[in-house]
Amino acid sequence: MNKKWIIVAIVLLTIVSNIFSQSNEKIELTNFSGKLKQIAGNWFLNTGEDIIALSLAPDEFLKENKIELTSKIEISLNGIMQGDELIVHSFVIEGTEIKIRDKSGEALWKIKPYYIEADKCIGCRLCVSACPQGAITMVKGIAVIDADKCDGDAICVNGDGKRYKGCPVDAIKQVE
Repeated sequence: MNKKWIIVAIVLLTIVSNIFSQSNEKIELTNFSGKLKQIAGNWFLNTGEDIIALSLAPDEFLKENKIELTSKIEISLNGIMQGDELIVHSFVIEGTEIKIRDKSGEALWKIKPYYIEADKCIGCRLCVSACPQGAITMVKGIAVIDADKCDGDAICVNGDGKRYKGCPVDAIKQVE
């Protein structure tokens, strides 16, 4: 009987120590330099040896902070590789460092997601196919926005500049 309790205690201690050792891992930032390239609305870095997909801040955040990114601009990036994508924490353009995430990786922008006013929605489904994040689904004939998927790009409200012109009945609102 005592042997079982000792084994159980050892297993529990091992599990607890693994959990704490994983949560105290240091985040290793990686530096890359090269030229920016935008393809189909997504940003990439051409290092000369590799092309790396980038996770930057939303366009709205960049505009608010007067950050203008253009293709072929020389840039140095600091971030964490996650699969094939660099989660950018900061970058340097023309000697100026711009931070877009804090030390823990939390975004410095606050995205205000959108929602559907159910009593106005006519169930036309136009916003569903227009949302590039797949954040809008239909539930019982009414469009619903998943706030966790919404990146606040406002395509559902303002349109995509092509075929979709935005919600025809103004049923989509931004969280205040």
